[in-house]
Amino acid sequence: MRPSPSRLLPKFLLAVSLSLAGLLSVAQAQSLPGLAEGTHYRYIADGQPYRPQPGKVEIAEVFAYGCPHCAKLAPMLEPWKRTLPKNVQLVLVPGVFGPDDAYARVFFAAEASGALPVLHPRLFAAIHETGSLARNADVTQLGSFVQGVQGVNQAGFAAALRNEAVLQGKLKHAYEFAGRSQIEGTPSLVVAGKYLVLGNSYQGLLDNARKVAVALAAQASPAAAKPATTRQAPAR
Repeated sequence: MRPSPSRLLPKFLLAVSLSLAGLLSVAQAQSLPGLAEGTHYRYIADGQPYRPQPGKVEIAEVFAYGCPHCAKLAPMLEPWKRTLPKNVQLVLVPGVFGPDDAYARVFFAAEASGALPVLHPRLFAAIHETGSLARNADVTQLGSFVQGVQGVNQAGFAAALRNEAVLQGKLKHAYEFAGRSQIEGTPSLVVAGKYLVLGNSYQGLLDNARKVAVALAAQASPAAAKPATTRQAPAR
């Protein structure tokens, strides 16, 4: 995957020494059968999940609406998500490239108002297919675009977009997650907050993310990972 242009990287992301993380990873990484660090993943020392839930292994996708690679990966995520075990969940994390990032604000407002399933693909299409939105569109331009999208609770969306206190907390949480997860470009997949997934293609990235998540889920609940056995009828 090609990294995002350096000019888009948030200057306020936490500084991380990748070389030190590499030295620590060998000692700290949880062993994953059949997987190799440097091939399938890179271990993140002191990493934490984005939105942890008890009994769930989290796969977090850090993405940007202006990223062409994210636009190509986005339609692959929904069918792929259906192949994941029940104890593995996918969460979306918008890249935050400044405290007033317009697209991240719209993402969180859409999420809060229940409009994300409708708006998420439409925003990608407007930038990369129809050209009706610029990659550097501001909140006013995005708000006008959203008003023309059917199926959006406009009042709920507008209220969420005005809720500055909540938005600032979510923006801060998202860029801190990207910083401690050592995100260098988008799209990036992070499993359990500690495994930055590697891959040479979109499908390779998804395959490796699934392998890492399934391995972690199996270690957390070995009984659930065992294949079902078929009972044999007693001999007559």
